[in-house]
Amino acid sequence: MGSEASTPKGRAGVLDGIRVVELAQNAAVPYCGRLLAGMGADVVKVEPPGGDAMRHLGDLGSSEAKAYAAINPGKRSIVLDLGSDDAAEVLDGLFRWADVVLVGVKGSDLDRFGIGWDRVRAVNPSVVHLTHTPFGPEGPDAEVGGYDVLVQALSGTGFLMNRSQDGVPLPTRPAVNDFGTGMASALAVVAALWHRDRTGEGQRVDTSLLGTALGLGTAVIHRFDADEDDLRAFRSEVGEILTQGGGFDRQRELYEVRMLQGQVAFRLYFRTYATSDGLVSVAGLSTSLYRRFHEATGITRPPSGAGASDPGFLAVVDEAERCFASATTGHWMGVLRAIGYPCSRYNRPDDAIEDPQVVANDLVVGLDHPAFGHYVTTGMPLRMEATPVAVRGPSPCLGVHTVEVLTEIGFDQRRIEELSRAGAVTSGGQPSVASQPGEQRSTREGP
Repeated sequence: MGSEASTPKGRAGVLDGIRVVELAQNAAVPYCGRLLAGMGADVVKVEPPGGDAMRHLGDLGSSEAKAYAAINPGKRSIVLDLGSDDAAEVLDGLFRWADVVLVGVKGSDLDRFGIGWDRVRAVNPSVVHLTHTPFGPEGPDAEVGGYDVLVQALSGTGFLMNRSQDGVPLPTRPAVNDFGTGMASALAVVAALWHRDRTGEGQRVDTSLLGTALGLGTAVIHRFDADEDDLRAFRSEVGEILTQGGGFDRQRELYEVRMLQGQVAFRLYFRTYATSDGLVSVAGLSTSLYRRFHEATGITRPPSGAGASDPGFLAVVDEAERCFASATTGHWMGVLRAIGYPCSRYNRPDDAIEDPQVVANDLVVGLDHPAFGHYVTTGMPLRMEATPVAVRGPSPCLGVHTVEVLTEIGFDQRRIEELSRAGAVTSGGQPSVASQPGEQRSTREGP
């Protein structure tokens, strides 16, 4: 199932030789580390004695979990108690060794644990320091811890994309702001490395879940002077809804009708339809595609100039829904693709990892883990012709590389044993067999 082609032998990734220290848990910054590792960087994940919190979701055994395994392949793991008296000594060794330090904590923990930019650059002024905070480094919420669900709420994107239950919005999954932030963070890091190569200067770069959420909402989160009358009318109607005891669903329906552009297109030409045996998604956004849509399906064209809430337009939407429900997904895929109208299967997650298009592009990979065996996870979301990218081995067992990494950064065996006895560091079990670059297996050839 899917792709498991190995990285071409003898061809280094574009970040080969770049050394990364990751001081973060959960998803956003660890996904940045995943991307950097896939481009060839040596990523050392520093975990607390209990491990990254993700290790305790969906257990696969002691300190192993599905979410952790999916987010953290291709890294090395060491265990360090940041609150211990000896932690600073180990951190300084890591900072001297590193080209990049990834930090994902609330603002108040940067100085508390000695992992902020000022501390790191005092040890290594040429390092790139990614400082990730949930809500950004400034403002009233700068010191507050946060997660994707909170940023969905604060940014306004949740209002637009959350499903609802009993009139209350449900958090959107997957955590789009977490993983979007991982991508933005990787971009920031490689840009800062390019700057360092030109100037010799390290620097702090900042990303946040809130910044990512607003960025993802760019096309719909804005305000124009020309919209002020509509906004006042909308807010007045929201007030009436609240007075009448109306909830989230009525507010969002009103927002979509009154404030969002293009609702005629999104309710007819750019949406998902139920078919006789499933679902099909369609996506046309041009007048020529609209014409083809009606010619191919026989659905009546809406009245000229009709709005999204006009009875004549709503009648056409009803007709379209009945039309699509009268035949199979395969039928409509054939009809629409024959005329060049963009459309797609609507997969469940379990379908998606087996989809021929996903597999053909190596967008899922198979990995073998020493503790729980084979698993399939997402591949790299980019390709590079001359410097291959790949998921370079499974997630690491907790603390399995502690002794190895401490030795590399200059600690002798005696000092490592002292740190271990003091509880500052912890060494884990057996390393993965596939922990070296190029050991990803293609899912094209089966499990």
